[in-house]
Amino acid sequence: MIDEHTAAGTMSGKQVAEICSTIDASCHDAREIRCEKGRRWRRGPDVGSTRCYKQLHRLGKGSFGLVVKAQHRDTGQIVALKTIHARDGARRPDVGELLREACFMVACHGHPFLVGLHGVARNPDTKEYCLVMNYVGPTLHETVDRRMERHGHAFPEADVRRVMRQLLIGARAMHERRIIHRDIKPKNILIGDDDGVKICDYGVAMFTAKAELPFAQAGTPSYMAPEVLLEKPEYDERVDLWSLGCVMAELLSGQVLFERDDKMDQLRKIFDTLGVPGKRTWQGFKSTLLVQEVQQWRAQQQEAPHHDRLRELFPEEVLSKDGFHVLKGLLRCNPSKRLTAATALRSSWFKDDAINTPEADKIGGTVLARETVVSLRWVLISAWARFRQVMLSIGASALLRHKALPQSVAL
Repeated sequence: MIDEHTAAGTMSGKQVAEICSTIDASCHDAREIRCEKGRRWRRGPDVGSTRCYKQLHRLGKGSFGLVVKAQHRDTGQIVALKTIHARDGARRPDVGELLREACFMVACHGHPFLVGLHGVARNPDTKEYCLVMNYVGPTLHETVDRRMERHGHAFPEADVRRVMRQLLIGARAMHERRIIHRDIKPKNILIGDDDGVKICDYGVAMFTAKAELPFAQAGTPSYMAPEVLLEKPEYDERVDLWSLGCVMAELLSGQVLFERDDKMDQLRKIFDTLGVPGKRTWQGFKSTLLVQEVQQWRAQQQEAPHHDRLRELFPEEVLSKDGFHVLKGLLRCNPSKRLTAATALRSSWFKDDAINTPEADKIGGTVLARETVVSLRWVLISAWARFRQVMLSIGASALLRHKALPQSVAL
């Protein structure tokens, strides 16, 4: 729904404010506080104007946006503020993209391994909006680099198992809510003071309830699954599991597993390590890309018997048999044979780790999912109701053609 209205250019500032109010209401109990002297804000300490915050320093900047560390002026709470850049020659950023990301975060609100949202704030000077998020800590990418510089080697298996268990629980929660992240990588994983991890940045996430074909190629090439690289028109949540397999390998080695300059070299590296997919798997990709090259690679592999290159990269002194079973299961070229998050978590590799895990973490992807699985739809339905009230009050007939809420509300 947000996509439709922003594409049509029909979302006014008042309508955006209504959606923000709905999002904020789902993040906080309704209460009042004073933000600036003499001014009253309707809801919690993280909603309203960006003037409520003192910016401390930049946390990260990418092609899509900027994230800064900030402190609430009244409460002292430390948060992260995310703004997005204007693209494609636009004068201002597309607020619809920001609200879309906020909806994904609301759907996963309260999960221990997914970054939380406090609300949406507006800069009164630039008229632009930003997400007010939990401040967690450095990225996993920074942590791996720092460890390699200090110690010369990556993480031991016990640490990797603990981190992967948390990431898989977070991914399972997203997938139960029909959300595909599509860009899981070390730079989008944050490390807290308690060494817990949280997945962040839903900028290219997708809600599968009403996604139209063909699906876009989204994410970071080094962590893209083969079906995405090959531009398969339809894929599912297991593209995230491939990305998590790449993250696991990077935690163990300190190096990006599949990093090449172009798509062909990337696929060649994948197939050299894991083996060229068989004809049936290749047909399942429904791709016309690199057909001749793959036939040549398959012929070369038949001439020279393929060794388990993945096991050579991660021998048993680095990764146990149970751990390798998980890694190999995540890095299956055939998505139908790839582990899901739920299946991976049932692996014997995680049994000992689960014994020492707080009960709240164990139920993160089950009980919490049942309680909040409808939250994304609730946000959109509430926003739709508010839209109609606003439209009726201002006589915006263009949007009133939609007289009933569709059974499936698309982001």
